[in-house]
Amino acid sequence: MGKSVMMLALGAALLVPSAVAADAAGPKRAAEAIPPPPPGMGQVVFYRKPRMGTLIGCRINEGFDIVNRLPPGKYFVHPTTPGLHEFEIRSDLLRVEVKAGETQFVRCTIVVAGVADLSLRNREDFDRYVRALDLQPPWTGERDEDD
Repeated sequence: MGKSVMMLALGAALLVPSAVAADAAGPKRAAEAIPPPPPGMGQVVFYRKPRMGTLIGCRINEGFDIVNRLPPGKYFVHPTTPGLHEFEIRSDLLRVEVKAGETQFVRCTIVVAGVADLSLRNREDFDRYVRALDLQPPWTGERDEDD
């Protein structure tokens, strides 16, 4: 019995360094998840925290074009031309100055039932949530329940 307890303790001790290494690799992996924008372009990363307002859609529009839908716990990267862009959801409009070679971060937050907010954030805010986020596939042009 004492031998099995010792083996378990030894096994746990061997697992601790790899768990620490995995945590140390986490932020680096998150940083690598967002590639740089294409040459001559900038990009905007849109994200939404998990489990917040699961029944409320956050469909991002630019003018009359749908950029993408953003369900809870998802993010997507939107490469775009440099300049001023106006991104809109049903209840909010956000102007973002996009510069060539730069990445901007925008978070969609459900404020109250039926009301969402787009806010310009920084990389550190995105990195706080990225481990819990999944990549949202590109918009296919199909209509959904948010339309």
